[in-house]
Order: sequence, then C-alpha cells, then structure tokens
Amino acid sequence: MHASSKQIGLKAANQIPALLAYWDKNEICRFANAAYLEWYGRSQEEMVDKMSKEELLGPKYKEHISFIREVLNGNEQRFDLEIMTPNGELRHSHATYTPDIENGIVLGFTAHISNITSRKRLEVSNAKSEKLLKDLLESAPDAIIIVDSSGTIQIVNQQAKKIFGYSKLEMVGKNIEFLIPMEHRAKHKGYIEKFFVAATNRPLSKNLKLFGKRKSGEKFRVEISLSPTQTEDGILVMATVRDITNRVKMETELAESNKRNSIFVQQAPSAIAMFDKGMHYMAASQKWMQDYGIEGKDIIGKSHYDIFPEIGEEWKQKHQRCLKGEINQCDEAPFDRADGSRQWIAWDVRPWYLSEGEIGGLLMYTAEITPLKEKEQEKQRIEEILNKTNVVARIGTWEVNLNQERLIWSRITREIHEVNNEFQPNLPIGINFYKEGESRDKISRAATEAIDKGTPFDLELELVTAKGNSVWVRSIGQAEFVNGKCQRVYGIFQDITKIKNAEINLNHVNEELKALLNAESVSIIGTDTEGLITHFNRGAEKMLQYSGAEMIGKKTVEAIHVDEEMADLGAELSANLDREVTGFEIFAESGKDERHNTHEWTYIRKDGSKLIVLLVITPLKDYKGGIYGYLGIASDISERVENQRKIQESKENLELMTEKLSSQNTQLANFAHIASHNLRAPVSNLNALLQFYHSSDGQEMKEEIIGNIETVSKHLSTTLNALVDTLKIQDEGSKNMEIIRFDEVLERTKEILVANIMESKVQINADFSKAPKITYNRIFLESIILNLVGNAIKYRSPDRVPIINIETDISYNRILFTIADNGLGIDLVKHGRNLFGLHKTFHKHAEAKGIGLFLTKNHIDAMGGIITVKSEVGKGTTFTVKF
Repeated sequence: MHASSKQIGLKAANQIPALLAYWDKNEICRFANAAYLEWYGRSQEEMVDKMSKEELLGPKYKEHISFIREVLNGNEQRFDLEIMTPNGELRHSHATYTPDIENGIVLGFTAHISNITSRKRLEVSNAKSEKLLKDLLESAPDAIIIVDSSGTIQIVNQQAKKIFGYSKLEMVGKNIEFLIPMEHRAKHKGYIEKFFVAATNRPLSKNLKLFGKRKSGEKFRVEISLSPTQTEDGILVMATVRDITNRVKMETELAESNKRNSIFVQQAPSAIAMFDKGMHYMAASQKWMQDYGIEGKDIIGKSHYDIFPEIGEEWKQKHQRCLKGEINQCDEAPFDRADGSRQWIAWDVRPWYLSEGEIGGLLMYTAEITPLKEKEQEKQRIEEILNKTNVVARIGTWEVNLNQERLIWSRITREIHEVNNEFQPNLPIGINFYKEGESRDKISRAATEAIDKGTPFDLELELVTAKGNSVWVRSIGQAEFVNGKCQRVYGIFQDITKIKNAEINLNHVNEELKALLNAESVSIIGTDTEGLITHFNRGAEKMLQYSGAEMIGKKTVEAIHVDEEMADLGAELSANLDREVTGFEIFAESGKDERHNTHEWTYIRKDGSKLIVLLVITPLKDYKGGIYGYLGIASDISERVENQRKIQESKENLELMTEKLSSQNTQLANFAHIASHNLRAPVSNLNALLQFYHSSDGQEMKEEIIGNIETVSKHLSTTLNALVDTLKIQDEGSKNMEIIRFDEVLERTKEILVANIMESKVQINADFSKAPKITYNRIFLESIILNLVGNAIKYRSPDRVPIINIETDISYNRILFTIADNGLGIDLVKHGRNLFGLHKTFHKHAEAKGIGLFLTKNHIDAMGGIITVKSEVGKGTTFTVKF
C-alpha cells in the first residue's frame, strides 16, 4: 500500500505541466519530473543523482547562483526568468526555490518552474493597465446559520436548509439547540458559552465530536466554525456548519494518500488542484485557495461541484472528456459565477494516471486574468463610445506630435475651425485661432504645462474660425511621456457654441430672476399647495424680521396673518363658492379669483408689530397647467394708509386743521421778521453811506465810500436772493416735476464747482446703482446737491485728502440720498438746534454765510422730505435726505 501510494504521488508529479525538481545541498539533482526532463532534453539516467545545477545550466548558472545560495541558507526564492527551450523558443517562467529544512538543517531545495508566457503576453498588451488585481470571489458551500447572543436563529442559507431538512420558516426565530440531538445539547451549550467569553473567529476544535439533528431525526457528524460580529443590538455569530459524515469515513483512507499526493501541489506557486475520478479534491495549492476565495476551508475529499455549485453542465462535460484522456487548454475564457460576476481565466486541464493507461483523476491549472481582461474590454468600449460620439455630437480629436512637430486635426476638428482638408496646422497656428486675450492666454498656459509637467486640461474657450466666425469650444487634452519626456499631447475638441450661448442667456435670466426675487423693496413669499413656505426673499426678511432659515420648510403663511382678516375673507369666499373655505385654502382660492387676488392684509412681524400690505397672490403652474404652489408679492402700504388716515382725520377734525394753519401763519410771521431783520441793516448802511458821500469833499474819501457801498450792496443782494429763494420754495413745491438722473445732477455740480474741486483735490465717489433716478423738481434737487457738495468741500480738513462718498438706496418705497465727508465735522451738541437756521455758521470760514443749509432744508420740507445729520468733530459729517 505504501509503495503504491508513493508511486501514485510520483506519477501525479510527472503529470503536472509545471517543472518540478529536487536538488540536495551539494546542488545534485535528486528528483526531476517528466516536464523538467523534457524541458532540458535530459533523461532520468542522465539527470537524477548525477548532474549538478551548474552542469545543467552552463553559462546561465551565474544568473541563478545568488538565488541558489539564498535558498540553501533557508530562504525561499521567487523570481521570473526567461528560458530558451531546446527548440529555440523563448518562454517566460516563474521559478520558486523552496528550502527543505529538517531540524533546522537545510537538506536541499525544491525547484518549481511554471510557464507564465501567456500571462506575460497579456501584461505586455496591457502595459498601461494596473497590476493584476485578484478578485476573490466569495462562495458559501456550507450551511451558514447566524444567531444572536441568546442563541436565537436570525438567518439561514440554502445549504443549511438542505443539510437539516427544515425550511427557513421552520428554523428562523428558534433557538439553535433544536438542531442538536437531545443527548448532546448540554455539551454544545457549554462550548457556546465558552465561545462568548472570548468571541473570536475560530472553528470549534476538530477534536470535539459535534453532532447535528435533521428534521427526520437522523443524527449526523458536523464541523462548526464560529465568527462573531458586533452590532448595535449586540453580538451576532455566524456558524458555518459542515456535514462531515462521509468525510469522516474517507479521512482515514485518504489521509496517507493525500499527504503524499499534495506535497508537490501545495507548494506550487500557481493555482493547481488535484481531483479523483469523482471530482473530489485530493490536493490544492495555496494559490488555488486564494484565487477562488476558499482560504481556510477544508476542501479535501469534497466534490468540486459542491464547492462551486455554479459550475455548469458544459464544464462538467469537459471534465468527463478529460477523465477519458483529453487535454483541455485555453488562454482566456469567461466564467459566470453564481453571484452574477464574470471571471476570466486561463486553464490547463488534463488527466493524471495511476498506471499505464489507467486514469486516476484530473489535474487543473488555472490563472485568473479578470483584471487584465476588464481593462481590455473597457478600452474597447470607450473607443466605440468615442467613435459614435464624434459622429453624433460633432466631437473632433487633435494630436500634437512633438517629435515630428506636427499638429493633426480630425475631420470634425477641421469643420469646427472652418478649414479645408489641405490646411496644414501647427501648434502656433492652432493657438492663434483662439480669441486674443483670456482664451488664447488660457490655452497657451495649458499647452505649456501639459508639455512641461504632464498636467491635463479641460477648458471652455472662444475661438475665431478661418471664416471669421466666433465659436465656443471645449478642448480636453492630456500628455504622453516616455522616459520622462513628453512625446505627444492629444485630446478631444467639441463645438459648444449653442450650449454656451444658452448657458450665458440662462445665467442672465437667472440673475435677473434672482435680483427680482431678492428685491428688498417688496416681500416675495413662495409656498407649496399646502401653504408651507418654500421661498422667503430679502424683502420679506426685512419687512417681517424673520430669516429665511426660520420660515422655509417650517412655517405656513398663516403665521404672519391676522386671524380675523382671514376669517372675514374666508366667510366671503365660502358664500361665493357655496362651501366652507378655511386655512390656507383662503389664499389659494383668492389667488385663483381675479376679484380677490389683490387684497390689503395686515402682516405680523416677528416682534409682534403690524404693518399693512397690498398682497398679490399668483398660482404657480407646471407645463401641464397643474398648480404646484403659490407666489405672494406684498408691498408695504402702511405709510400710504397712514397718510390716508391722517387726511381723513384732518377733514373730520377742524381743530387740527386750524392748528396747522396757525402754525403756518406763525412761520410766515417768522419769515417776515427774518426779512425785516436782515434787510434793515444793509438798507440803513446804504443810506448812511450816501449821506457821507454827498457831504464829503475829497475824491479819495468818495472812492473809499463807493467801495463800501459796493460791499454792502453785495451783502444785500445775497440776502435778497436767499429770501426770494425761500419764497419760491413755498410756491414751487410740487411744480415742474420730472424724472431726473442723480449722476447727471452730480456731473453738473462738479462743473459748477470745478475750481474748488481742482484747488482742494477732493475725491468724489458716487454709487447710484440702487436708485439711479427720481421724480422731483429739478431746481430744488440741483440746489440741494450743490449746497451739500459745496459745504463738504468748503469745510474740508487741512490734515487729510478730502473724500466725499455719495450713494442712493431704497427703504420702504422711499429714496434715500446719503453724502458723507471726512471734513471738520460739526459739534451737534452745541449747534444741533440751529443747524438749519438762516445765517447760522459753525466754522470760521471767510465764505460762510449760513444760507446753504437753510435753503436746503426748506427745499426738502416743501417736497415732503426729511433731512438728518450725523457728525463728529474732527472726523466728518453725513447728511441723509429721505425724499
């Protein structure tokens, strides 16, 4: 029996397609299989126990000596080599030298050489591919039962149902003890309790005799491996249960035979497995276990078809033909796994012989080439897609060959440039097609970085075609380097003019819509069909004091409305529609009805205060006409309503009107007093000077008096002009109203003050973007701006360059005009009350008359406006006019 088993092992080794040999520590060959002898053209008699490694390799021995020394030092050696066969064919091989160590002493080494020529060819053809990735496919040939910490079954697989005979419903939810024979439950429970004390991935000891119980009541031997997993609900344990009834019977018979047969196979670096006639595993290399995801599993004695149930009938037929003597080889073929994945493999399947003419089983050698094949298929798929895309989407290609200094354009690329087939471009010409400026600068930088650094690019640029047409293109490029030097830059080229124009137009529309929706002058609130707020613009935030984050998706519009007003309109709508209308339906129905879609409402702010708005509700409809929401646009009419209320009160309350008229009469009396006061002094001075003139004899004295008369006359003229302007204010008020642009008035003011501006070197900054124009009396507006700008220049600080900042804004439907300077400033505590009085001055300035601010305020008051001031001595002054 012993001799027979040894003979079988040797014959099996001779059937392996790989080269196997054993060399002792003196480098004398002690064993060589048939493939090894055939490869080197030697006979058993020439080689075994006679030939040394150096004699065999000849000059090649020097290339191997370092590996031989290392393996004889006890270190396994793996290396690739090129071997020239006796017939002159160059083959790529992978060699493994495994030391034979006994009691710490190296006795020799095993040499295993496998042919990897096919694999090398694949690697060469896919030079750009990443290294071969091993896709370890999972399979579940055994029964798997997952239980929780209490032993309750949570999950079972098909194999578990097959082994135990129960259905899934019969097992899930029950304690795993019901699958254990009664007489063994106590022991099994003890094993499980010990496992939970220190739960780790491990099989229960093979020395333990474990039993399971089928639904039929049959008791059978099992092997169990446990794998714990910590979850939020506690520990789950996966129990892998294997029926080893038949294996137990076979183990004794196969143990000695398998030991001998597997010694060569297990050490092989390639994926090799040995089967008996029934396709049961006799041996398998570690590479086989790794490639097929069955590491750690005991497959010896088990059917290949049980380990891989996805093996189809076609393969089973091939195996049967090989068991009759056929050899089946393939460099590449797909293999569809049970989990739906596809695996590409190369293989060599051939029979091994018990004796001359008597087949003992099969030897399988496989190599997984899935990653390489997937890379190849992906490359083909991309090429097909690109070819179709070029035709459909007018996408061209280009290539700059730096060695030949050529620029190559495809047909589509030429069409985009509007050049004929005879046109010969080069890199400078190609770049000059791009529009001068940003586009040409971008492509120039991108081309330089691609050539110098290998940086890829993806740009959207504007170019001018040979016919002068402006088009937008997308240019994508990448560089190819060889030995650190750029050989070519290539990429694709697409006409995106329509897309770009649409994008630009869409951006304009979006910006306009965004500006409209975010206008601060009106509140815009969007809702869904249930009233939940979906849009809350800046105007709404400013008007209602809520932020968008507080409202959007959280509140309905009912939160900002007065219940009583909703109830009143709800009652009116209910009467019209002959059904009850409540809640948000009030707004929805009013939005549909032109009689009610514009309505006055009272809004409630965040602080509880109220304001009156004019609300327009508009349904939002999709392309089918279905309503998907509502848009409410509200403007604050509180001031208008308040003014109407005041007018009504004025009509109804004569006392208030009388008081107002009395106040106006008082103002007129004050004006008369001011007029008489300011005219009395200059008139008296003139009379006195005339008397002096007539009574004077000397010519020199008369000339001096004439000079004084001129001075007094100028003062009188100034005062009269101011008083006349004041009278005009009362009369001109709202006359001669027109639309005026602020920038035009400011420009006229600069022309009037050109000498002052040049002398002071003042810097005037203006921003009228928020309110560029106003409907106003032109004389008044020009006077207001002239006085305010003139004062800002006149009362500038000598310590710094004067700066004047002017801007307009809109607040609650009123235009704000603000002018700020960095001049001397005004002491408002001291002069605040008299700031706008006639002839009131606050600085020692030769030209200060105290008339400008008086006239300015009278202009603004006459037009119903307000002027306010903020100032700090030494820092500057800010006037704000609310028109």
